[in-house]
Amino acid sequence: MTIVEALADRHLFGALSVFKDLATWRAWLVFLRVAYGLPLTADDRATFQRHTGRTEYRPPPGGWPEVVCVVGRQSGKTRIAATVAAFEAATAAQESDGTELYGLLIAQDQRASVRTVFRYVRAPFDRVPMLAQVLTNGTADTLTLSNGCTVAAYPARPAAVRGLRARVVVLDELAFYRSSDNLPTDAEMLRAVRPCLATTGGKLFILSSPYAQSGALYDLHRKHFGRDETPVLVWQASAPEMNPTLPADYLARMQQDDPEAYRSEVLGEFRAGVSTFLDPDIIAACVDTGVRERPPMPGISYVAFDDPASGSGADAWTKGITHREGDRIVLDVLRAWAPPFNPSGVIAESAALSKAYGLHTTTGDRYAPGFVLEGFRAHGVTYTLSAMDRSSLYLEFLPLCNSGRLRLLNLPDLLRELRGLERRRGTAGRDRVDHAPGQHDDRANAAAGALVLAAGRDATAAAAVTRWALSAGADEPRWPAGPFTMASDGCPRP
Repeated sequence: MTIVEALADRHLFGALSVFKDLATWRAWLVFLRVAYGLPLTADDRATFQRHTGRTEYRPPPGGWPEVVCVVGRQSGKTRIAATVAAFEAATAAQESDGTELYGLLIAQDQRASVRTVFRYVRAPFDRVPMLAQVLTNGTADTLTLSNGCTVAAYPARPAAVRGLRARVVVLDELAFYRSSDNLPTDAEMLRAVRPCLATTGGKLFILSSPYAQSGALYDLHRKHFGRDETPVLVWQASAPEMNPTLPADYLARMQQDDPEAYRSEVLGEFRAGVSTFLDPDIIAACVDTGVRERPPMPGISYVAFDDPASGSGADAWTKGITHREGDRIVLDVLRAWAPPFNPSGVIAESAALSKAYGLHTTTGDRYAPGFVLEGFRAHGVTYTLSAMDRSSLYLEFLPLCNSGRLRLLNLPDLLRELRGLERRRGTAGRDRVDHAPGQHDDRANAAAGALVLAAGRDATAAAAVTRWALSAGADEPRWPAGPFTMASDGCPRP
Protein backbone atom coordinates (compact mmCIF):
# COMPACT_ATOMS: atom_id res chain seq x y z
CA MET A 1 0.00 0.00 0.00
CA THR A 2 1.26 3.47 -0.92
CA ILE A 3 1.02 6.51 1.33
CA VAL A 4 -1.54 8.07 -1.01
CA GLU A 5 -3.73 4.96 -0.75
CA ALA A 6 -3.38 5.03 3.05
CA LEU A 7 -4.64 8.61 3.08
CA ALA A 8 -7.70 7.60 1.06
CA ASP A 9 -8.42 4.48 3.15
CA ARG A 10 -11.18 5.15 5.72
CA HIS A 11 -9.70 2.45 7.96
CA LEU A 12 -6.29 4.13 8.03
CA PHE A 13 -5.27 7.78 7.77
CA GLY A 14 -8.44 8.58 5.85
CA ALA A 15 -10.34 8.00 9.10
CA LEU A 16 -8.93 11.26 10.48
CA SER A 17 -11.31 14.18 10.04
CA VAL A 18 -8.57 16.36 8.60
CA PHE A 19 -8.22 14.01 5.60
CA LYS A 20 -11.91 13.32 4.92
CA ASP A 21 -11.94 15.83 2.06
CA LEU A 22 -8.82 15.06 0.05
CA ALA A 23 -9.79 17.57 -2.63
CA THR A 24 -8.21 20.31 -0.49
CA TRP A 25 -5.04 18.21 -0.22
CA ARG A 26 -4.61 17.70 -3.97
CA ALA A 27 -1.28 19.55 -4.24
CA TRP A 28 0.12 17.61 -1.29
CA LEU A 29 -1.03 14.31 -2.81
CA VAL A 30 0.91 15.16 -5.97
CA PHE A 31 3.91 16.03 -3.80
CA LEU A 32 3.72 12.62 -2.09
CA ARG A 33 3.33 10.76 -5.41
CA VAL A 34 6.41 12.56 -6.69
CA ALA A 35 8.41 11.96 -3.49
CA TYR A 36 7.71 8.21 -3.66
CA GLY A 37 8.10 7.93 -7.43
CA LEU A 38 4.47 6.92 -8.06
CA PRO A 39 2.72 7.29 -11.46
CA LEU A 40 1.47 10.77 -12.36
CA THR A 41 -1.41 11.99 -14.50
CA ALA A 42 -0.91 14.72 -17.10
CA ASP A 43 -2.19 17.31 -14.60
CA ASP A 44 0.10 15.89 -11.93
CA ARG A 45 3.09 16.25 -14.26
CA ALA A 46 2.26 19.90 -14.86
CA THR A 47 2.12 20.45 -11.10
CA PHE A 48 5.42 18.59 -10.72
CA GLN A 49 7.13 20.76 -13.32
CA ARG A 50 5.78 23.99 -11.85
CA HIS A 51 6.92 23.26 -8.30
CA THR A 52 10.24 21.51 -8.95
CA GLY A 53 11.47 23.41 -12.00
CA ARG A 54 12.30 20.06 -13.61
CA THR A 55 11.35 19.21 -17.18
CA GLU A 56 11.31 15.41 -16.89
CA TYR A 57 9.75 13.09 -14.32
CA ARG A 58 12.36 10.36 -13.88
CA PRO A 59 12.21 9.24 -10.25
CA PRO A 60 14.65 6.66 -8.93
CA PRO A 61 13.10 3.35 -7.75
CA GLY A 62 11.03 4.08 -4.65
CA GLY A 63 11.34 7.82 -5.19
CA TRP A 64 13.97 10.31 -4.13
CA PRO A 65 15.97 9.51 -0.97
CA GLU A 66 16.05 13.21 -0.02
CA VAL A 67 13.01 15.42 -0.50
CA VAL A 68 13.02 19.14 0.30
CA CYS A 69 9.79 21.12 0.44
CA VAL A 70 10.15 24.92 0.62
CA VAL A 71 6.70 26.32 1.30
CA GLY A 72 5.00 29.14 3.17
CA ARG A 73 3.44 28.90 6.62
CA GLN A 74 -0.07 27.54 7.28
CA SER A 75 0.31 25.35 4.20
CA GLY A 76 -0.23 22.01 5.94
CA LYS A 77 3.42 20.98 5.78
CA THR A 78 3.71 19.92 9.43
CA ARG A 79 0.63 17.70 9.13
CA ILE A 80 2.10 16.06 6.03
CA ALA A 81 5.48 15.66 7.74
CA ALA A 82 3.81 13.85 10.63
CA THR A 83 1.78 11.64 8.28
CA VAL A 84 4.92 10.62 6.40
CA ALA A 85 6.63 9.69 9.68
CA ALA A 86 3.61 7.72 10.91
CA PHE A 87 3.23 5.85 7.60
CA GLU A 88 6.92 4.98 7.36
CA ALA A 89 7.03 3.76 10.96
CA ALA A 90 3.86 1.68 10.67
CA THR A 91 4.97 -0.02 7.43
CA ALA A 92 8.60 -0.63 8.42
CA ALA A 93 9.78 -4.23 8.32
CA GLN A 94 11.24 -5.52 11.56
CA GLU A 95 15.01 -5.72 11.52
CA SER A 96 16.25 -9.31 11.32
CA ASP A 97 18.96 -8.71 13.94
CA GLY A 98 16.53 -7.05 16.34
CA THR A 99 18.14 -3.63 15.99
CA GLU A 100 15.82 -0.81 17.00
CA LEU A 101 14.68 1.31 14.08
CA TYR A 102 13.53 4.93 14.41
CA GLY A 103 11.26 7.41 12.76
CA LEU A 104 12.89 10.69 13.77
CA LEU A 105 10.95 13.96 14.06
CA ILE A 106 13.27 16.91 14.52
CA ALA A 107 12.25 20.51 15.21
CA GLN A 108 14.00 23.58 16.60
CA ASP A 109 13.50 22.50 20.21
CA GLN A 110 11.91 19.70 22.22
CA ARG A 111 8.81 21.74 23.01
CA ALA A 112 8.21 22.52 19.35
CA SER A 113 8.71 18.85 18.44
CA VAL A 114 6.17 17.60 20.98
CA ARG A 115 3.68 20.43 20.57
CA THR A 116 3.39 20.26 16.78
CA VAL A 117 4.89 17.40 14.78
CA PHE A 118 4.64 14.69 17.45
CA ARG A 119 1.09 15.65 18.37
CA TYR A 120 0.10 15.18 14.74
CA VAL A 121 1.95 11.89 14.37
CA ARG A 122 0.34 10.48 17.50
CA ALA A 123 -3.23 11.27 16.39
CA PRO A 124 -3.74 8.31 14.00
CA PHE A 125 -2.42 5.80 16.56
CA ASP A 126 -4.80 7.22 19.18
CA ARG A 127 -7.90 7.57 16.98
CA VAL A 128 -7.72 4.89 14.27
CA PRO A 129 -8.46 1.37 15.61
CA MET A 130 -6.36 -0.44 12.99
CA LEU A 131 -3.32 1.68 13.77
CA ALA A 132 -3.92 1.61 17.54
CA GLN A 133 -3.41 -2.17 17.41
CA VAL A 134 0.25 -1.78 16.42
CA LEU A 135 1.05 0.69 19.23
CA THR A 136 2.73 -1.11 22.13
CA ASN A 137 3.95 1.82 24.22
CA GLY A 138 3.79 5.59 24.22
CA THR A 139 5.38 8.42 26.20
CA ALA A 140 5.30 12.20 25.91
CA ASP A 141 7.76 12.13 23.01
CA THR A 142 7.99 8.50 21.76
CA LEU A 143 5.73 5.86 20.22
CA THR A 144 6.88 2.24 20.11
CA LEU A 145 5.23 -0.01 17.53
CA SER A 146 4.91 -3.79 17.39
CA ASN A 147 7.31 -3.98 14.42
CA GLY A 148 10.12 -2.64 16.60
CA CYS A 149 10.09 0.85 15.12
CA THR A 150 10.03 3.82 17.49
CA VAL A 151 8.80 7.25 16.48
CA ALA A 152 10.65 9.86 18.52
CA ALA A 153 10.66 13.66 18.70
CA TYR A 154 14.06 15.32 19.06
CA PRO A 155 15.28 18.92 19.29
CA ALA A 156 17.72 20.19 16.67
CA ARG A 157 20.82 19.08 18.58
CA PRO A 158 23.10 17.05 16.27
CA ALA A 159 24.63 14.99 19.10
CA ALA A 160 21.18 13.71 20.16
CA VAL A 161 20.67 11.49 17.09
CA ARG A 162 24.13 10.06 16.61
CA GLY A 163 24.23 6.27 16.65
CA LEU A 164 20.54 5.82 15.73
CA ARG A 165 19.31 3.91 12.65
CA ALA A 166 16.26 5.44 11.02
CA ARG A 167 13.58 4.40 8.56
CA VAL A 168 12.66 8.05 8.03
CA VAL A 169 13.92 11.42 9.25
CA VAL A 170 11.70 14.50 9.13
CA LEU A 171 13.33 17.90 9.63
CA ASP A 172 10.67 20.49 10.39
CA GLU A 173 11.55 24.17 9.71
CA LEU A 174 15.24 23.53 8.93
CA ALA A 175 15.82 27.19 8.01
CA PHE A 176 15.35 28.20 11.66
CA TYR A 177 17.61 25.68 13.46
CA ARG A 178 19.83 27.49 15.95
CA SER A 179 21.53 26.55 19.20
CA SER A 180 20.84 28.21 22.55
CA ASP A 181 23.89 30.38 21.81
CA ASN A 182 22.28 31.57 18.55
CA LEU A 183 24.65 29.60 16.36
CA PRO A 184 23.13 27.95 13.25
CA THR A 185 22.80 24.15 13.56
CA ASP A 186 21.14 23.42 10.21
CA ALA A 187 24.23 22.16 8.38
CA GLU A 188 25.42 20.11 11.38
CA MET A 189 21.95 18.59 11.73
CA LEU A 190 22.03 17.40 8.14
CA ARG A 191 25.47 15.86 8.68
CA ALA A 192 24.18 14.09 11.79
CA VAL A 193 21.00 12.55 10.31
CA ARG A 194 22.25 11.35 6.93
CA PRO A 195 24.31 8.49 8.45
CA CYS A 196 21.16 7.38 10.35
CA LEU A 197 19.66 6.46 6.97
CA ALA A 198 22.79 5.09 5.30
CA THR A 199 22.08 1.36 5.88
CA THR A 200 18.28 1.35 6.00
CA GLY A 201 17.33 2.78 2.62
CA GLY A 202 15.17 5.28 4.47
CA LYS A 203 14.08 8.72 3.37
CA LEU A 204 14.96 12.21 4.52
CA PHE A 205 12.13 14.74 4.35
CA ILE A 206 12.89 18.44 4.88
CA LEU A 207 9.83 20.69 5.11
CA SER A 208 10.46 24.33 5.93
CA SER A 209 9.42 27.88 5.36
CA PRO A 210 12.24 29.83 3.71
CA TYR A 211 14.14 32.69 5.26
CA ALA A 212 17.42 34.31 4.19
CA GLN A 213 19.41 33.52 1.06
CA SER A 214 21.92 31.63 3.16
CA GLY A 215 22.09 28.46 5.23
CA ALA A 216 21.51 24.78 4.51
CA LEU A 217 17.98 25.11 3.12
CA TYR A 218 19.00 27.81 0.68
CA ASP A 219 22.06 25.79 -0.39
CA LEU A 220 19.87 22.74 -1.12
CA HIS A 221 17.50 24.89 -3.15
CA ARG A 222 20.32 26.54 -5.07
CA LYS A 223 22.03 23.25 -5.93
CA HIS A 224 19.01 21.08 -6.75
CA PHE A 225 15.95 23.12 -7.73
CA GLY A 226 15.17 22.88 -11.44
CA ARG A 227 17.90 20.31 -12.16
CA ASP A 228 16.77 17.03 -13.66
CA GLU A 229 19.99 15.17 -12.93
CA THR A 230 20.42 15.79 -9.18
CA PRO A 231 19.56 13.12 -6.56
CA VAL A 232 17.77 15.57 -4.24
CA LEU A 233 14.23 16.64 -5.08
CA VAL A 234 13.34 20.25 -4.19
CA TRP A 235 9.70 21.32 -4.27
CA GLN A 236 8.83 25.01 -3.85
CA ALA A 237 5.32 26.45 -3.56
CA SER A 238 3.28 29.19 -1.96
CA ALA A 239 1.05 28.47 1.02
CA PRO A 240 -2.21 29.09 -0.93
CA GLU A 241 -1.11 26.70 -3.68
CA MET A 242 -0.66 23.90 -1.13
CA ASN A 243 -3.58 24.91 1.10
CA PRO A 244 -6.49 26.42 -0.86
CA THR A 245 -8.52 26.80 2.36
CA LEU A 246 -6.46 29.77 3.59
CA PRO A 247 -8.81 32.76 4.06
CA ALA A 248 -8.44 35.53 1.50
CA ASP A 249 -8.62 38.25 4.17
CA TYR A 250 -5.71 36.65 6.07
CA LEU A 251 -3.57 36.66 2.92
CA ALA A 252 -4.52 40.24 2.06
CA ARG A 253 -3.73 41.41 5.60
CA MET A 254 -0.34 39.69 5.55
CA GLN A 255 0.54 41.28 2.23
CA GLN A 256 -0.47 44.75 3.40
CA ASP A 257 0.99 44.67 6.93
CA ASP A 258 4.38 43.13 6.16
CA PRO A 259 5.24 42.70 2.45
CA GLU A 260 8.70 41.31 3.23
CA ALA A 261 7.32 38.59 5.50
CA TYR A 262 4.52 37.92 3.01
CA ARG A 263 7.01 36.95 0.33
CA SER A 264 8.67 34.32 2.51
CA GLU A 265 5.92 33.19 4.89
CA VAL A 266 3.13 33.09 2.29
CA LEU A 267 4.72 32.95 -1.15
CA GLY A 268 7.52 30.64 -0.03
CA GLU A 269 10.32 32.80 -1.43
CA PHE A 270 13.73 33.32 0.14
CA ARG A 271 14.23 36.85 1.44
CA ALA A 272 16.62 38.76 -0.79
CA GLY A 273 19.29 40.86 0.86
CA VAL A 274 19.14 39.24 4.32
CA SER A 275 22.44 37.95 5.67
CA THR A 276 24.20 37.27 8.96
CA PHE A 277 25.88 40.49 10.05
CA LEU A 278 28.80 39.23 12.16
CA ASP A 279 30.90 36.11 11.76
CA PRO A 280 30.56 33.99 14.96
CA ASP A 281 34.25 33.06 14.85
CA ILE A 282 35.29 36.70 14.70
CA ILE A 283 33.04 37.50 17.67
CA ALA A 284 34.58 34.63 19.63
CA ALA A 285 38.09 35.91 18.89
CA CYS A 286 37.20 39.25 20.52
CA VAL A 287 35.99 37.72 23.80
CA ASP A 288 38.14 37.77 26.94
CA THR A 289 37.40 34.30 28.30
CA GLY A 290 36.19 34.29 31.88
CA VAL A 291 35.89 38.09 32.15
CA ARG A 292 32.31 39.19 32.89
CA GLU A 293 32.98 42.72 34.17
CA ARG A 294 35.97 45.00 34.71
CA PRO A 295 36.14 47.25 37.80
CA PRO A 296 36.83 51.00 37.49
CA MET A 297 40.54 51.82 37.43
CA PRO A 298 42.19 55.15 38.26
CA GLY A 299 43.63 57.13 35.39
CA ILE A 300 41.31 55.63 32.74
CA SER A 301 38.85 57.75 30.77
CA TYR A 302 35.56 55.91 30.30
CA VAL A 303 32.49 56.49 28.13
CA ALA A 304 28.96 55.17 28.61
CA PHE A 305 26.01 54.39 26.37
CA ASP A 306 22.41 53.70 27.44
CA ASP A 307 19.69 51.98 25.44
CA PRO A 308 16.52 53.03 27.34
CA ALA A 309 13.22 51.12 27.44
CA SER A 310 9.80 51.72 28.95
CA GLY A 311 9.87 48.92 31.51
CA SER A 312 6.46 47.57 30.45
CA GLY A 313 7.27 45.99 27.10
CA ALA A 314 9.60 43.16 26.07
CA ASP A 315 12.78 45.23 25.78
CA ALA A 316 15.41 45.56 28.50
CA TRP A 317 17.11 48.82 29.48
CA THR A 318 20.81 48.24 28.85
CA LYS A 319 23.99 50.19 29.55
CA GLY A 320 27.55 49.72 28.35
CA ILE A 321 30.74 51.35 29.69
CA THR A 322 33.97 51.21 27.70
CA HIS A 323 37.45 52.70 27.46
CA ARG A 324 40.24 52.86 24.95
CA GLU A 325 43.73 51.40 25.34
CA GLY A 326 45.81 52.62 22.43
CA ASP A 327 44.26 50.99 19.38
CA ARG A 328 42.10 48.61 21.41
CA ILE A 329 38.56 49.37 22.60
CA VAL A 330 37.55 47.53 25.75
CA LEU A 331 34.05 46.76 27.03
CA ASP A 332 34.20 47.10 30.82
CA VAL A 333 30.57 46.80 31.92
CA LEU A 334 27.31 45.71 30.37
CA ARG A 335 24.23 45.91 32.58
CA ALA A 336 20.66 45.00 31.68
CA TRP A 337 17.42 45.72 33.53
CA ALA A 338 14.79 43.25 32.34
CA PRO A 339 11.12 44.29 32.34
CA PRO A 340 9.03 44.96 34.26
CA PHE A 341 10.87 47.84 35.93
CA ASN A 342 10.39 51.44 37.01
CA PRO A 343 12.24 53.65 34.49
CA SER A 344 12.95 56.31 37.13
CA GLY A 345 14.59 53.70 39.35
CA VAL A 346 16.68 52.39 36.45
CA ILE A 347 17.82 55.92 35.58
CA ALA A 348 18.99 56.35 39.18
CA GLU A 349 20.94 53.05 39.05
CA SER A 350 22.40 53.88 35.63
CA ALA A 351 23.51 57.32 36.82
CA ALA A 352 25.15 55.80 39.90
CA LEU A 353 26.98 53.28 37.68
CA SER A 354 28.26 56.10 35.47
CA LYS A 355 29.57 57.97 38.52
CA ALA A 356 31.29 54.83 39.80
CA TYR A 357 33.43 55.01 36.64
CA GLY A 358 34.06 58.71 37.04
CA LEU A 359 31.45 59.76 34.51
CA HIS A 360 28.92 62.57 34.68
CA THR A 361 27.67 61.98 31.15
CA THR A 362 26.19 59.16 29.15
CA THR A 363 25.11 58.88 25.52
CA GLY A 364 22.00 57.14 24.20
CA ASP A 365 19.31 57.00 21.58
CA ARG A 366 16.26 59.19 21.20
CA TYR A 367 13.83 57.05 23.19
CA ALA A 368 11.46 59.38 25.18
CA PRO A 369 14.16 62.08 25.11
CA GLY A 370 12.41 64.60 27.36
CA PHE A 371 11.80 62.13 30.18
CA VAL A 372 15.22 60.48 29.91
CA LEU A 373 17.15 63.76 29.70
CA GLU A 374 15.39 65.19 32.75
CA GLY A 375 15.70 61.93 34.65
CA PHE A 376 19.49 61.82 34.30
CA ARG A 377 19.81 65.59 34.91
CA ALA A 378 18.09 65.11 38.27
CA HIS A 379 20.93 62.73 39.24
CA GLY A 380 23.70 65.03 38.02
CA VAL A 381 24.39 63.17 34.77
CA THR A 382 24.19 64.71 31.31
CA TYR A 383 22.40 62.49 28.76
CA THR A 384 23.64 63.30 25.24
CA LEU A 385 21.87 62.06 22.14
CA SER A 386 23.74 59.85 19.73
CA ALA A 387 24.03 61.23 16.22
CA MET A 388 23.82 57.65 14.94
CA ASP A 389 20.79 55.43 14.86
CA ARG A 390 20.94 51.72 15.69
CA SER A 391 21.90 50.55 12.19
CA SER A 392 24.61 53.19 11.84
CA LEU A 393 26.15 52.16 15.16
CA TYR A 394 26.25 48.53 14.08
CA LEU A 395 27.80 49.42 10.72
CA GLU A 396 30.53 51.37 12.56
CA PHE A 397 30.92 48.48 15.01
CA LEU A 398 31.54 45.97 12.18
CA PRO A 399 35.09 47.06 11.13
CA LEU A 400 36.12 47.37 14.79
CA CYS A 401 35.07 43.76 15.35
CA ASN A 402 36.51 42.41 12.09
CA SER A 403 39.87 44.07 12.77
CA GLY A 404 40.15 42.41 16.19
CA ARG A 405 40.40 45.76 17.98
CA LEU A 406 37.57 44.98 20.42
CA ARG A 407 37.78 43.22 23.78
CA LEU A 408 34.32 41.89 24.70
CA LEU A 409 33.05 40.49 27.97
CA ASN A 410 32.18 36.82 28.25
CA LEU A 411 28.42 37.34 28.63
CA PRO A 412 26.33 34.64 26.92
CA ASP A 413 23.29 36.89 26.38
CA LEU A 414 25.40 39.57 24.71
CA LEU A 415 27.23 37.10 22.47
CA ARG A 416 23.97 35.43 21.48
CA GLU A 417 22.48 38.78 20.47
CA LEU A 418 25.56 39.72 18.44
CA ARG A 419 25.42 36.42 16.56
CA GLY A 420 21.74 36.95 15.82
CA LEU A 421 22.14 40.34 14.11
CA GLU A 422 21.07 40.45 10.48
CA ARG A 423 21.95 42.80 7.66
CA ARG A 424 19.16 43.72 5.26
CA ARG A 425 19.59 45.45 1.97
CA GLY A 426 18.10 48.92 2.34
CA THR A 427 16.91 51.63 0.03
CA ALA A 428 19.09 54.38 -1.42
CA GLY A 429 22.20 52.28 -0.79
CA ARG A 430 21.82 52.27 3.01
CA ASP A 431 21.66 48.86 4.66
CA ARG A 432 19.72 48.15 7.83
CA VAL A 433 21.04 46.03 10.72
CA ASP A 434 18.66 44.61 13.29
CA HIS A 435 17.81 41.48 15.22
CA ALA A 436 16.00 38.57 13.57
CA PRO A 437 12.22 38.31 14.00
CA GLY A 438 11.28 37.20 17.51
CA GLN A 439 14.72 38.00 18.98
CA HIS A 440 16.25 40.97 20.83
CA ASP A 441 19.37 43.11 20.53
CA ASP A 442 19.20 45.41 23.57
CA ARG A 443 22.55 44.25 24.99
CA ALA A 444 24.19 44.27 21.56
CA ASN A 445 23.01 47.83 20.94
CA ALA A 446 24.34 49.20 24.24
CA ALA A 447 27.69 47.43 23.79
CA ALA A 448 28.06 48.59 20.18
CA GLY A 449 27.09 52.15 21.10
CA ALA A 450 29.65 52.35 23.91
CA LEU A 451 32.42 50.74 21.89
CA VAL A 452 31.84 52.96 18.86
CA LEU A 453 31.76 55.99 21.16
CA ALA A 454 35.09 54.99 22.73
CA ALA A 455 36.57 54.53 19.27
CA GLY A 456 35.77 58.18 18.57
CA ARG A 457 33.16 57.56 15.87
CA ASP A 458 30.42 59.52 17.67
CA ALA A 459 32.62 61.88 19.65
CA THR A 460 32.07 65.04 17.58
CA ALA A 461 28.28 64.93 17.88
CA ALA A 462 28.47 64.07 21.58
CA ALA A 463 30.72 67.05 22.25
CA ALA A 464 28.39 69.35 20.32
CA VAL A 465 25.40 68.26 22.38
CA THR A 466 27.32 68.69 25.64
CA ARG A 467 28.47 72.19 24.69
CA TRP A 468 24.90 73.14 23.84
CA ALA A 469 23.53 71.59 27.06
CA LEU A 470 26.07 73.44 29.21
CA SER A 471 24.98 76.73 27.66
CA ALA A 472 26.95 79.91 28.39
CA GLY A 473 27.05 80.77 32.07
CA ALA A 474 25.18 77.63 33.17
CA ASP A 475 26.55 75.65 36.10
CA GLU A 476 24.52 72.52 35.21
CA PRO A 477 22.98 71.03 32.06
CA ARG A 478 19.88 72.87 30.90
CA TRP A 479 17.43 70.73 28.89
CA PRO A 480 14.31 72.14 27.24
CA ALA A 481 11.17 71.78 29.31
CA GLY A 482 8.82 71.86 26.33
CA PRO A 483 8.66 70.18 22.92
CA PHE A 484 11.77 70.25 20.75
CA THR A 485 13.02 68.86 17.44
CA MET A 486 16.24 67.10 16.49
CA ALA A 487 18.68 69.06 14.34
CA SER A 488 20.94 67.47 11.74
CA ASP A 489 23.88 67.46 14.17
CA GLY A 490 21.94 65.30 16.62
CA CYS A 491 21.26 68.16 19.04
CA PRO A 492 17.79 68.94 20.41
CA ARG A 493 16.50 72.39 19.48
CA PRO A 494 13.64 74.08 21.39
